[in-house]
Amino acid sequence: MSKNLFRVIVGVFCLIWLAKNAIGPSAAFVFFYNDYLQLSSQCADAMDESWFLEQKESPALDKTAQIHLLACHEYDKTRKIMLSMGVPESALAYIGLKALEINQKSAEKFVEQHRFQQR
Repeated sequence: MSKNLFRVIVGVFCLIWLAKNAIGPSAAFVFFYNDYLQLSSQCADAMDESWFLEQKESPALDKTAQIHLLACHEYDKTRKIMLSMGVPESALAYIGLKALEINQKSAEKFVEQHRFQQR
């Protein structure tokens, strides 16, 4: 009887450990992958745009920059959910790099923002 109880306890422990350390993080990675990819790209764009808008020193544009940065809030929430579910930091860094690769912008777009509009 005690041998069977021990086996059941060990089996349950192994299942819980497996769920916490392998199944949970893998499921979170698969479930949140596309959202995190999109949000990390949107946040990077929002940070770039807000920096350029801050250079204009316009109160109306400051509000626009703040609205754009809401994407970073969603990105941060998704990141924290994934971390709390056991997705490793290195996996999140990989997705972030993938987002930058997929959504690369040409140098012309960045150069255009620095050209004189009037002289």
